[in-house]
Amino acid sequence: MDWKKRLTKISFKLHGWLGLAAGIFFLLYGMSGSLLVFRHELERYFNPELHRLVPAAKKLPADELYRMVLHSHPNLKKLVLHDFPRDRYDSYEFMLYKRQQKVSDNYLYYVFVNPYNGKILREGGYDQFSPSFLRWVYTLHYSLQLGIPGMLISGILGLVMLLSLITGTVIYRKHFWKALRFRAGLNFKSYRTGISSLHRIIGVWALLFNIILFFTGFWMLREYFSPAMWVLPKQQANYEVPANIDHLVALACKTIPGFVPIAVNIPTVKGTDILLRGQMPQTSNVLLKGKASGITFDAQTGKMKGKKVIDEQGLSERLEHMAYELHAGAFGGDILKWIYVLFGLTPGFLSISGALLWLKRKKKYTP
Repeated sequence: MDWKKRLTKISFKLHGWLGLAAGIFFLLYGMSGSLLVFRHELERYFNPELHRLVPAAKKLPADELYRMVLHSHPNLKKLVLHDFPRDRYDSYEFMLYKRQQKVSDNYLYYVFVNPYNGKILREGGYDQFSPSFLRWVYTLHYSLQLGIPGMLISGILGLVMLLSLITGTVIYRKHFWKALRFRAGLNFKSYRTGISSLHRIIGVWALLFNIILFFTGFWMLREYFSPAMWVLPKQQANYEVPANIDHLVALACKTIPGFVPIAVNIPTVKGTDILLRGQMPQTSNVLLKGKASGITFDAQTGKMKGKKVIDEQGLSERLEHMAYELHAGAFGGDILKWIYVLFGLTPGFLSISGALLWLKRKKKYTP
């Protein structure tokens, strides 16, 4: 047997075992990922009480709301003013990073606040199925609701899927050009040939998308392969920054015309800067828009310390932001998102069809 046939045979066996071992996870990641593509739109549609408020004459300062949330939620690792109101009917959203008691604990917590009266409209953990189902799905997608171990498992499964795609490429390499030119054809002479042809054609057309999807998924979770990420933060009281949040946002917009503030990372321990994240006016790359740039402020004085324009950063830092945009499909309009929804379902289909083919396989190998 020559080396090409040996490689194909080994790839066939490995491809089958990988699909069987991780198929249920491919199905889970594919379905949850497709649902999350329109997460923000769905959240706003199904929660009108958070985004269709009755406006009043005045809004409370964001700084006042930050201090209220900080005082009512102790033992935080980080506090982020995650979203400013989009319009006069919208609420503030805070994202809280709690200090975990165990590595398997969820650490994400959300708080929605009415900007007119300061009342908390809704709050809860990302590990709670209700009232925010999509936030529960979000945590399930990247950590399987298992905390740090779940993020490591998801990272490993990303590599497993990449290996499965590579072995599938080796097996079906002769069919690639035909499938891409729509000349492979569907063969429904039997149950097996029908499933096999669908598996091959869909696998070829979705190959590049799935490589991008699972590589970026692994890339964003790669830090959890390091033991340092498994060290739990020390439990301690929250630190309240003296600087005024509203003043620093106004200062940033005045100093950098065209800057769009989106979120504020507010430290809960002394000695850390405030980071105002947003979009710089010179950023044109669609994969670098959003919260990729930032301005740092001294948490004590509110003095601007520096700015980071993502366009001017090194390749590794730009890749960090590009990976998220590519993974989430957040860099285009609704048409691109629907493409992501459709192609995001292919890992699930490939895992199911691959399992059926494996169970129906003949003893004699036929590539």
